[in-house]
Amino acid sequence: MSGENQPSILDQLDAVVPLARFDAFPKLPSTYKTRSESRGFFTLLVALIAILLVLNDIGEYIWGWPDYEFSIDSQGQSHLNVNVDVVVNMPCQYLSVDLRDVVGDRLFLSNAFRREGTHFDIGQATTLKEHAKALSARQAISQSRKSRGLFSWFRRAESEFRPTYNHEKDGNACRIYGSLKVKKVTANLHITTLGHGYNSHIHVEHNKMNLSHVISEFSFGPYFPDISQPLDYSVEIAKDPFMVYQYFLHVVPTTYIAPRSRPLETNQYSVTHYTRKLEHNEGVPGIFFKFDLDPMVISIHQRTTSLVQFIIRCVGVIGGVFTCAQYFVRVAIRAADAVSGADTTPGIVAAEATGVKRKWAGGQLRVRSTAQNSTNVVRQGPGWVVEGSSSPYASYANTPASGGFTGQSPYPYSPYLSAPPLTSSASVPPTPGTGVGLGFGGAAFGPPPSGRGHKQGKSVNISRSVSGGLSSPFAVPSPLMSPAVGPPPSGKKDD
Repeated sequence: MSGENQPSILDQLDAVVPLARFDAFPKLPSTYKTRSESRGFFTLLVALIAILLVLNDIGEYIWGWPDYEFSIDSQGQSHLNVNVDVVVNMPCQYLSVDLRDVVGDRLFLSNAFRREGTHFDIGQATTLKEHAKALSARQAISQSRKSRGLFSWFRRAESEFRPTYNHEKDGNACRIYGSLKVKKVTANLHITTLGHGYNSHIHVEHNKMNLSHVISEFSFGPYFPDISQPLDYSVEIAKDPFMVYQYFLHVVPTTYIAPRSRPLETNQYSVTHYTRKLEHNEGVPGIFFKFDLDPMVISIHQRTTSLVQFIIRCVGVIGGVFTCAQYFVRVAIRAADAVSGADTTPGIVAAEATGVKRKWAGGQLRVRSTAQNSTNVVRQGPGWVVEGSSSPYASYANTPASGGFTGQSPYPYSPYLSAPPLTSSASVPPTPGTGVGLGFGGAAFGPPPSGRGHKQGKSVNISRSVSGGLSSPFAVPSPLMSPAVGPPPSGKKDD
């Protein structure tokens, strides 16, 4: 039995230091809180801002952000793949493909690339200037990520280059496409007509020369059909047989490192386009691609946040936004009170509980008072008292309840009570004392408090009426004044 009555550890700690003092989350009763439409709209606005910030964190968690690093090219590769897919508006037997590098080597590539007859069709191709504006290096790298999707290994058995959809053996146009491994040095790849610029036993007539072309693919390194490059799907229309199209390319090796996947090595390049018309015997008409390689390497790391970091950031964003909004509301309300001043409504006094922490600048107690000055209402024992008053009726718990009735008192008069009956509808019970009963008995009140716990001051809304009684705004009928108390029995006197 002694073990059952033994206080718990929390009770022992509470006896030493009250645990309520460590409460960091004080609450107010709902009756002391007020809500308004303006603050409801402000809450929705704050929630919308928090949602937008959380969406930004979700995007960073799913897609991440690129982190660029620059370093010296230390791979030491001696060769490089060149991927070409060009359609020229001339028959294949009139065209020659060659490559010359700075080392002095010259390659005749007419048989190294595949050549197929077709019809010259622009399709979805655009001019180089328009296409360059619609493409960025970041887009090219993001497309390289898509090219290595979940089923990318499935496409390895397929042909790298798509077949010619409108293939015609003796077509008026020629499609030149394929991949070629060349030395990793500055070089010049050119497509020219036979008999112009190089020794050949065939000389193409000038009226058959038309160097209009569509570039579907021109890239370096591993071939990825889904990666767009600056020259892809660009078109040039020749208005004269003797036209020169020169493309100056600056190639930069690029390594793309995505989360939870092996690095992807590719190449980016910038291009400068130059076109001019030649006079007869002043140059070689053709299409020239001169590329130069940069010794720098760009490493693009696709950074993403972990799941734990994502949760922490979301919680921090939501809590931070609402906390800042709470302080903003407090400052705004205090500024409005400082500008407009206190509430001057007659009979209304703004009082606050000193032992309760307010939240959202609310929780004001409003009481009726006839005093002209503002009075604080504080907790005293089981009830509330007016601070600064020495009256025994300053406590709400011990204040007699009367008044507020119209006409005759609803309770029958008893001769056992020493007070005279109410004779007027406007009368109120007289001053309470040992000889005056208000339904509580003479000992219900006792002598006035000695002043302990009270300060000298004014009482709250207690005044003497013409009949000598007291009037109070707290009109609660006594539960002890029961109709069971009737007149005295007839024939007997009260001793």
